[in-house]
Amino acid sequence: MGIILIISGAVAMPLIYDAMIKVVVDDMMQLTPSSPIYDEWANPTVPLLSKFYFFEVQNPDEVINGDKPALVERGPYSYKLIVKRANVTSNANGTISSIPVYTYVFDREKSVGDESDTFLSINMPMTSTAYMMKDESRFVKQSMSLVLEALGESMFKRLSVADLLWGYDEPLFELVEKFFPIPGVGSQFGFLLGYNGTDINGMFTVYDGVANKSKLNHVNRWKGQTELDMWYTPEANMMNGTDGMMWHPFVEQNETLPLFHQDYCRTMPYIYKEDQMFKGIPLKRYYLAPFAYENGTTYPPNKGFCNEETCAPAGIQRMDPCRFGSPMGLSNPHFLYADPWLSDQIIGLNPDVEKHENYFLLEPKMGMPYTMRMRLQINMYIENVGGIKQMGNVRTMYYPAIWFAQEVDVPDDVIKSYRLGFQLTGLIVDIMKYAMIVIGSLMVIPASIALVNTCYTKHQKKSGELDEEKEPLLKNESRKGNHNTITSVYAEDGKEMPGILSES
Repeated sequence: MGIILIISGAVAMPLIYDAMIKVVVDDMMQLTPSSPIYDEWANPTVPLLSKFYFFEVQNPDEVINGDKPALVERGPYSYKLIVKRANVTSNANGTISSIPVYTYVFDREKSVGDESDTFLSINMPMTSTAYMMKDESRFVKQSMSLVLEALGESMFKRLSVADLLWGYDEPLFELVEKFFPIPGVGSQFGFLLGYNGTDINGMFTVYDGVANKSKLNHVNRWKGQTELDMWYTPEANMMNGTDGMMWHPFVEQNETLPLFHQDYCRTMPYIYKEDQMFKGIPLKRYYLAPFAYENGTTYPPNKGFCNEETCAPAGIQRMDPCRFGSPMGLSNPHFLYADPWLSDQIIGLNPDVEKHENYFLLEPKMGMPYTMRMRLQINMYIENVGGIKQMGNVRTMYYPAIWFAQEVDVPDDVIKSYRLGFQLTGLIVDIMKYAMIVIGSLMVIPASIALVNTCYTKHQKKSGELDEEKEPLLKNESRKGNHNTITSVYAEDGKEMPGILSES
């Protein structure tokens, strides 16, 4: 019985615990109205914060003449991010559809200044126009230069935080819209133009995780499409991964976790880096794989994201097809993990893993991130375009325009629930496991002692019986009826001779 308890405690209890956790997690991690996570998925209450950092140029005239830009980072300018899902619909094929709506509310307490703060920033509409004209005839480029001059356009423009994020009237776009309207491009420009409180993100359809846990929250369709259509290979056009709110339960450490980002028209791969504690909870740190921004030469699977014209140095990915042909490039902030050439063209960048790495800390049983730091930088490709004098003699470079971070830390009530649900259960199981081992040992030890004692007694008894059966060849004491004595014999000279046995 004791042996059974020891084996049960050492082997069976951990298996029982794992089975219990699997049943609970499988029941919980699914996107159905009865699931405990459904309401939080539909209308998240976890505090979200978006921080924006801008780069202000200190030497604009020198940059136009070919010098490196000297940049100063301004920020953060922070916004509380409220997420709601509209038109939530469960589908018969094991998917669920919704339209995520993001609302940004300025948080002055967590910002370095007001939305009215202004910076001398790169004029992205003008530099984009110059780039698009680079292969035109000199006459066409000179004509465009005259138009830009008439509109008051230059390489740099002083704009406010609100202008840069939410949009401002751009004279160049107003002209284009009037004579050459482009679908999706209006008369304004702003990094988040049209995103605040709207359904611009479109309809997302994801797997609900009921029939197949490994596909929980993975994108099935976006805006009705099952794949993208702007890249150069089928692999690049695939829509893999989740929206980052959760992955499938029981994530293996060596898995690559994909995140589909609709604003950048691609899937971003995250890989394991290290174990890390967060508020006493053991989590796993996954970070954006450095190969995500490599080109097809250094990382062949990425060849579908660029062509001969748009392949950039390792560490940055051009987004032209995703941005109406504008030569924007996506990278880690401050060109972290990038080809040194990129940062060598800029003065004022200081890449730092803790400040600029794109990562999240994952609880692997549930597949949910407990903290996230989604960090991205938008860069503008610039080169000298002969015939457009506004570009001067500018050097070829990727000019950092803005970087931002979406930050999430689960609140203390979630931490408390984890401790009650997982850590307390694990503690109880450990207590039961060791109690069974101890009790089993207490039962086994006395039995073992009794067994040893019994064996020892039997051995002693057997040894005694063998001793009684043995007789010595000589004895000094007399035996009854047969007395042997030792008789001394003396020689003639009076010396004693060795004794001899005699019988009397």
